[in-house]
Amino acid sequence: MERIARTRRRGSLRLIRSAATLLAAAVLACQSSAPELEAHNRDRHGPPDVERYIEMLERDERIRDLQPDVVIEALRLPRDAIVADLGSGPGVFALRLARACPTGVVYAVDVEPRQLDALRARMAKRDVHNIVPVLASYDDPHLPPGRVDLILISDTYHHLSERVEYMRRLLRYLAPGGRLAILEFKPGDLPVGPPAHHKLPEGQRQRELQEAGWERELRLDAHRYHEFEIWHRAPKH
Repeated sequence: MERIARTRRRGSLRLIRSAATLLAAAVLACQSSAPELEAHNRDRHGPPDVERYIEMLERDERIRDLQPDVVIEALRLPRDAIVADLGSGPGVFALRLARACPTGVVYAVDVEPRQLDALRARMAKRDVHNIVPVLASYDDPHLPPGRVDLILISDTYHHLSERVEYMRRLLRYLAPGGRLAILEFKPGDLPVGPPAHHKLPEGQRQRELQEAGWERELRLDAHRYHEFEIWHRAPKH
C-alpha cells in the first residue's frame, strides 16, 4: 500500500509540473502574440506608455511639488498604522509611508499592474517588507474592511469614476477613527499638472465628499499647486 501511495504521489506531482509548464507556455504565447496589450495602460486617464508615465511620476520636480515628507509629517501617523495609498503608482508615497510606519502595513493600490511591478522592484532594492501591492478594480480598491487607519489619495481623485459612490464605499474600509487625506491639483490653469478642463471645478470635490458621508477635518496650506485636506467619517444624525 505504501508503494502504491508513493506511486500516486509521484504521478500527482508530474501532473502538477506538466500543468505549470503548460500554463507558463500559454502566458509566454499570449505575451508574444499580443504586443498591443503591453502598450495598454489600465489607468484609463493615464498615457499609453506606462514606462514613460512612471518616469514622469518620479521626476524630481514633481516630488518637490508634492512634498511627500511634509504630507506624512502632517498626518502624524503612529508607527503601527495601517495605511492605503490609493493610486500609488511606483511608490512615491508608499515607500515613504512604509518608512514612517515601520511596524504597520501600507497597501499600495493601483489599477495598472506595471505600476505595481515598478513598486515591487523598488521595494526589493530598498529592502522594504511592509508594503502590500494591491491590484484594484475601477470601482473598488479591495482593502481589508474596517482595518485602515488612513487612506491617502494623491493626484488620483479626478481619475475616479462614479466618485460619490466610490468614496462612500471607502468608508467601509476605515478602522474606528480612520481618516482620508487628499492631495489634488488646485483648479484652473497652472504651470504644472493637467490642463484645467481635466480637473474638477472649485468646490466640486468637497460637495461630492460631503454627499458620500465625509466631513472635512482640516485643510492645510502647505503646497503651491495642490490642495491638501484631511477628512473623516461624518457623524450620523
